Amino acid sequence: MKIKVWGARGSVPTPGKATVHFGGNTSCLEVRTDGGELVIFDAGTGIRALGEELARGGGPVAGTLFFTHVHWDHIQGFPFFIPAYMKGSRFHLYGERKFLSSLEEALKGQMQYPTFPVSLEEMGAEMHFHDLVEADEVKLGGAAVSCIRGNHPGGVFIYRVKENGASVVYATDNEHFTCIPPKLLDFIRGADVLICDAQYTDDEYSGRTGRCRASWGHSTVEEAVRLAAAAGAKKLVTWHHDPSHDDGKLGQMERWAAERFPGAQAAFEGLELSL
Repeated sequence: MKIKVWGARGSVPTPGKATVHFGGNTSCLEVRTDGGELVIFDAGTGIRALGEELARGGGPVAGTLFFTHVHWDHIQGFPFFIPAYMKGSRFHLYGERKFLSSLEEALKGQMQYPTFPVSLEEMGAEMHFHDLVEADEVKLGGAAVSCIRGNHPGGVFIYRVKENGASVVYATDNEHFTCIPPKLLDFIRGADVLICDAQYTDDEYSGRTGRCRASWGHSTVEEAVRLAAAAGAKKLVTWHHDPSHDDGKLGQMERWAAERFPGAQAAFEGLELSL
């Protein structure tokens, strides 16, 4: 598998000279399976640049999109995803069906007049929407994508992709508990790559510096290291960078993590990993 980061920022896009290295686009992760499947996790603003690259091929695009949840920073790039406008393109989209709405309804909602000039129905690609429940597994050729629930306001899915003995776990927008839930530990155990929410430091989360962030739905770099070590993950990539953290702050957090979990790094736009 090949992994590429297109956006790793949390909550809101943060373009500017202070975020040049790690990037300011919100969550979007590309995974290419050994079997040639295109798998995309989340459609934050990072998916716009991914779409531009895919469209350069000139022909239709086929792929599968998995949404962790439908908070705006994870869907706001979808209306600017060029392949979704290309006739002949085909996408399968997976997400949890909520009590009041589905993934399809959420994507339609953000594109309704007067907030956006083009409706979901006017996009040219063929789209198939699928509801997911916890423990579902989706087969994509020789790869499989499974999911469990995380801890986040309104709910969130954590995903694991496995193929040919290799695996990557995408665990954004998951708030830690005092003790690591056994279900989460088992789901992550032995992953080659753990991409993990680490939006805050312990001092920020606890309120020792600024406003307390407990119950906001995100984890800390300290807890990401603890989780990766407990699960026996081979590599840790921290994710969902706080919009108030500039490149200097994220560099400090990255160095702290790498001192305690060798090889740990903060996700940056353009980061590529091969399994």
